[in-house]
Amino acid sequence: MRSTRAVVLGGGGVAGIAWEIGLLAELLDLGVDLNEADLVVGTSAGSVVGTALRFGQVPAAVAAQETAEDGAGAEDYREPDSFDGERFMNIMAAAGQGGGGEKAARARLGRLALKADTQLTEEAWVNSIRMLVPYPAWPEKALGVTAVDAEDGSFTVFDSGSGVDLGLAVTASCTVPTVWPPVHINGRVYMDGGMRSGTNADVAAGHHKVLVISCGLEAPQSPFGPTLPQALKTISKDGKSFLIEADAQALQAFGTNMLLDSTRKPSLAAGRRQAKEIADDVRRFWED
Repeated sequence: MRSTRAVVLGGGGVAGIAWEIGLLAELLDLGVDLNEADLVVGTSAGSVVGTALRFGQVPAAVAAQETAEDGAGAEDYREPDSFDGERFMNIMAAAGQGGGGEKAARARLGRLALKADTQLTEEAWVNSIRMLVPYPAWPEKALGVTAVDAEDGSFTVFDSGSGVDLGLAVTASCTVPTVWPPVHINGRVYMDGGMRSGTNADVAAGHHKVLVISCGLEAPQSPFGPTLPQALKTISKDGKSFLIEADAQALQAFGTNMLLDSTRKPSLAAGRRQAKEIADDVRRFWED
């Protein structure tokens, strides 16, 4: 049986996109081409980066990060400079305490998202992500984009066979509840795939090698879905995993609001630096 490989890219806002792009770009420069993966799974920020990887646009994405001015974006884009991370965590904690299981917890979070007064209209939000994902169709190589149904809390992995526009799928995956407007797709309403798990790494279970890129530590347990430690145990039943987590310097570059444009350049640099330090280990895992 042929050995199969997967790459999982987790969520992390504007900072996470830049860090992951920097990481992938440096690994590519050092001869580790992760686009050889049989499957790429992207959640939230990771869905943007995974799409760039699949279309061979990582170098172009680096250039975009390097030349972007603070606050740059779509004409009607307004970054959430008032985002309160502590308040958001309190919202999630409250949603997770109602019982009924993981799906019910996600549905409670979705109800808050549907009622929230966000800074952007849905159309403007979709257009801002389309600037990052300007591709007319899904890539030829397998790409999974995670999202959560904001109405009933069900988990979805969009792919080329889903009959869903790629730009809409990525926008849905990036839709942080109460911050951005939920996205309508085929009669349903979706929000951030990270509301189930920061990485949703268990989607890649069954592959012989799974490289997981995570923008932060995950708790051992969550009321919303399988956490990264749990997913890695699932992956280990059939294969091996290699975890790349943002290190202390990268976390410092992210700052307290990972949704700010000002985090791009320091996070990009942090990704490139960290990739240099771990490239040999990644290569051995990926190629041996």
